[in-house]
Amino acid sequence: MDLPRHVLVLGFRRTGQAVAAALAARGVHVRAADARPTAALGVTGAPAGVELRFGEDGPQLLAGVELVVPSPGVPRDAPVLAAAERRGIPVWSEIELAFRLLACPLVAITGTNGKSTTTSLIGLALERAGRRTFIGGNLGTPLISALDQAPEIAVAEVSSFQLEWVERLRPRVGCLLNLTPDHLDRHASFAEYGEAKARLFAAQEAEDFAVVNRDDAEAWRAVAGVRARMVSFGTGAVACGAFAGEGFVALRLPAATEEERYGLGRTRLAGRHNLENILAAVTVARLAGAPPAAVQAAIDEIEPLPHRLARVAERGGVAWYDDSKATNVGAAAKSLDSFAGPV
Repeated sequence: MDLPRHVLVLGFRRTGQAVAAALAARGVHVRAADARPTAALGVTGAPAGVELRFGEDGPQLLAGVELVVPSPGVPRDAPVLAAAERRGIPVWSEIELAFRLLACPLVAITGTNGKSTTTSLIGLALERAGRRTFIGGNLGTPLISALDQAPEIAVAEVSSFQLEWVERLRPRVGCLLNLTPDHLDRHASFAEYGEAKARLFAAQEAEDFAVVNRDDAEAWRAVAGVRARMVSFGTGAVACGAFAGEGFVALRLPAATEEERYGLGRTRLAGRHNLENILAAVTVARLAGAPPAAVQAAIDEIEPLPHRLARVAERGGVAWYDDSKATNVGAAAKSLDSFAGPV
């Protein structure tokens, strides 16, 4: 794509800094602004080609600007964004910009819970397949940073905030894990939150894949009418999709004549919620080109991420778990459902 000559980057934490650096390295004049003062951000100087404006968030920042890229933490109703829309200045999220610049296929995972674990498992499967893989997005490293790594494929966790400003974002494989109320301080309603998640699939075409949890009625409703080929995962057996067996997960791919099975005997991912994550990851990884052996290796090797139902101690017959990443009701309920005994 032809890059605009002058871009306003709103928010100058991790995402904003990565966007500013990537654009400046490609000859774009970047105006990076943050409503917080310099001292609060710990920024000591401007990178080459970047004009820093701290303590500002008004429409004066738009002078000469051809594109605005807000960080996920910038509210959608920020006055400067409203002013940009009135003036006809495009507003893209970082993932929209990164997608337009990437030269490789994109795999994108969203949902209320389980995104990081599922993204990590998919990425590991593709790495075990020998693919040069970028793993990041909302998980850690901004997707725009993939431009400097020249990956063969990019796997990104995507949040509802990041999906607010997308137009052409088109993952080769998109996945919606689940949908329960969250971030209602940002989104006006649960319906609006679901609409944001569904934007992941809006630009997909018939040759792409949409992977969805068929046991989650809200998730299923959110993707109604997508153009991509639908492949589902869930507990019960289906003619096409992934399902759980006793000690294994099974997958029946579109147009495949045989059922694939993946053992769970060596995995460290415990709990019903992680079974759903594995079902999703197996489906997405295979659709993205990882062979069965690489998928099984990833299931066997992956380590649980920190603060996700991690067993930290036991005393007097009582086990203690760190589940501090369960920051909404849906996540906490899934964690509690993982225990057979008293909690």
